[in-house]
Amino acid sequence: LKANMVAVSIYAVIVATSEKWCGRAVKTTSALPIGDIFSDLTFRERYNDLLSRTGRDVLTGLYDRTRMELEAPIMIRETLREGQSATVMILDADHFKNVNDVFGHLQGDDVLRAISARLGSILRAGDRVFRFGGEEFVVVMPDTDATVAEKVAERIRAEIAQLPFAIGQEGKTIEVTVSVGVSSVLNGADTVAALMKRADVALYEAKSGGRNRVVAKAA
Repeated sequence: LKANMVAVSIYAVIVATSEKWCGRAVKTTSALPIGDIFSDLTFRERYNDLLSRTGRDVLTGLYDRTRMELEAPIMIRETLREGQSATVMILDADHFKNVNDVFGHLQGDDVLRAISARLGSILRAGDRVFRFGGEEFVVVMPDTDATVAEKVAERIRAEIAQLPFAIGQEGKTIEVTVSVGVSSVLNGADTVAALMKRADVALYEAKSGGRNRVVAKAA
């Protein structure tokens, strides 16, 4: 009974959190009172669905910065424990303010969604993409050393630069480039904060070096 009460409390917190983040009430598959939730066979499905949507960026569907701060340390710690390398990338869409100013914010949103989709099509199932904020994205790649990571980052940069994005309903397209900062580690004493700092420094160098480029910094 005590375990059931704890689980019910967790469910209630997830529902409340999801409603707060999403700005709307969460629809469930049953009208049962919360106290009778365990008599509903779909409880686990609804629980898992709510959990998967917690920490999602509404615009792109990617996990958000809060989820990154929770998951990235675990992903990297587990990778290093197994004696493997790990990589963090920070991607930033170049001159994105100009996209919003010239084409409008709705079209800018289209571009952000398209970048998210393109990242998903390139990266592996075990990699995780987060929307860090604005036009910045963070990629956490477990079991990935600096050599492989830099090749993946270059592929991302090239595919985004070479294939224009469709915007709006008129069939218009826009060319967008990204700058990428990459940091890899094979050191159990390293931290996510240190990886992010090095990746951010690398991103700054990519930006100041002319944009539309990849800069990598290993531990």
